[in-house]
Amino acid sequence: MKLTILGSGTVVPSATRKSSGYFLELPDASVMLDCGAGSVHALAQFDLPWQRMSHLFVSHFHVDHIGELASLLTAFRVGMTVERSEPLLIVGPKGLDRVIEGLKIAFGKKLLDSRFSINTQMLEPGQTIDLGNDSRLSVAKTPHTIESLAVRIECRGKSICYTGDTKYSEELAAFFHKANVLVSECSYLEPREGTKHLTVREAARLAARAEVSRLVVSHFYFEVDEARLKEELRREYSGEVIVGKDGLAVEI
Repeated sequence: MKLTILGSGTVVPSATRKSSGYFLELPDASVMLDCGAGSVHALAQFDLPWQRMSHLFVSHFHVDHIGELASLLTAFRVGMTVERSEPLLIVGPKGLDRVIEGLKIAFGKKLLDSRFSINTQMLEPGQTIDLGNDSRLSVAKTPHTIESLAVRIECRGKSICYTGDTKYSEELAAFFHKANVLVSECSYLEPREGTKHLTVREAARLAARAEVSRLVVSHFYFEVDEARLKEELRREYSGEVIVGKDGLAVEI
């Protein structure tokens, strides 16, 4: 498995960090995780096989996670340079159908027209689907929005997990247990009243409680000092720490 970070930022404009997006290459599937601003062009920027994407996972419906969904669908309609018959499956939480219908109203009914099928599937927390013969995707509820989900992808004995957006949760720590890699949001240096996001310390604690092998932090609302951030994370987490940045690739 190979993970490439398309966007390690948030909704706040940044010269170096696009909004949330990740691309996971598996032996039997290619999966995009979220589709925030800048992530579609990042697929080409980082030379990823976007035209062979088999699945798109949507964690929740905040704009920094789905803001370029219409652009991606349009790229599949007008920008394909290879022949393709395999379908694309968009998976996400309850309400995904409403989002797609809203995009069709805004951008036209042809939005999902393509030379191959584009299907959607809404997942309930605890549900698992097969991505291919050797890989599967499972979801769990996160305490962020009504619909928000975290994801765990397993393939040939290895696993990668992605928090989406969330505040701290022991249930999530159990869901992420013993993963090879945890991609975790890491929004704030210190707690902020009224927000449902992770601080640096909480991201480290989540990884420690889950006993994951590697922690990749992303989704920063603060200016990142990599050395200092790693030091803070290592106060509570003893595994390998990777500070996410756009274009970073992680082999699993």
